[in-house]
Amino acid sequence: MSRQFDIAIVGATGLVGGMLVELLAASDLPVGEVALLASAESAGKRLAFRGRHRSTQALDEFDFSTVQLAFFAVPEAIAQVHAERAAEAGAIVIDVSGAFAADQSVPVVVPEVNAEMLTDFRERGIIASPSPGSIQLAMVLKPVLDAVGLGQINVTVCESVSEAGRPGVDELASQTARLLNGQNPEPKLFSQQIAFNALPQTGAVLESGASRSEVRLALETMRVLGEPGLRINATCLRLPVFFGTSLVVQLETGQPLDAGQAVALLESAPGLVVVERPEGATLIGDALGHDAVWVSRVRADLSREQGLNLCLVTDNLRKGAALNCVQIAELLIKDHL
Repeated sequence: MSRQFDIAIVGATGLVGGMLVELLAASDLPVGEVALLASAESAGKRLAFRGRHRSTQALDEFDFSTVQLAFFAVPEAIAQVHAERAAEAGAIVIDVSGAFAADQSVPVVVPEVNAEMLTDFRERGIIASPSPGSIQLAMVLKPVLDAVGLGQINVTVCESVSEAGRPGVDELASQTARLLNGQNPEPKLFSQQIAFNALPQTGAVLESGASRSEVRLALETMRVLGEPGLRINATCLRLPVFFGTSLVVQLETGQPLDAGQAVALLESAPGLVVVERPEGATLIGDALGHDAVWVSRVRADLSREQGLNLCLVTDNLRKGAALNCVQIAELLIKDHL
């Protein structure tokens, strides 16, 4: 009998945690026992995993020495405390919170781009899975970087409310209903009304004027690509969309690369779907429920030489978070454990 791995899913009642439960249950991973962990308030909730209903347990009381893999889908502050505790207990941690984006002893991994970095996981016992925007951007930049090099990269990230978790989805739904019924929107989670609106930042603003989301995207992308000097200028917006993350990317290539050549490169890269249809753009609806990053509107930048523009979209809960973690676990088990 092949070896089985006992796992913990931290944040199992959240949106990303719920997607992790779904994808891990459907995967071929040799899973033994499963611990579904949540806050004390959510402990006792029953969730299905591979045909069996299991009760969630309180994170604060869980003994991580009883599992070999721990998937963390919780806010940064919680991950900083409990991911370290899990790793110290001997579990291998795969974390999506962003808490370890700047920690050089923790590899940041997108399997289609830098799977070789998994060899470094033993130093801390923690592996970071990047943000949805960072995953998309790294997967698209990698083939261009390898072929012709990269100069300046400007990216606008349009985040859906689900990147703020279930409360974000609830707030958009509630505000939409209230406004359609002539009532005040009552912002709670977001600083301003999100329904029928667009917010010009996500995450706290740092002293530099950039937001944490923008700094995280640039840092994670550079680390995944192994290019600490890459010039990435990011702006992150919040749109009144429930699911999906969209990017508008303007990049400068190191050597000439026309749009047709770029399309050929991207079509041959793993995990990408390039769409060339008359209307010229992918939709969020294309990406939802699918594993790929969708690429469209690949075209020359008419304002400068060696410039390209393109649009990206992916399911932020699936490939943008949970699936990337499952792929990391699959590679770990196959090649390193």
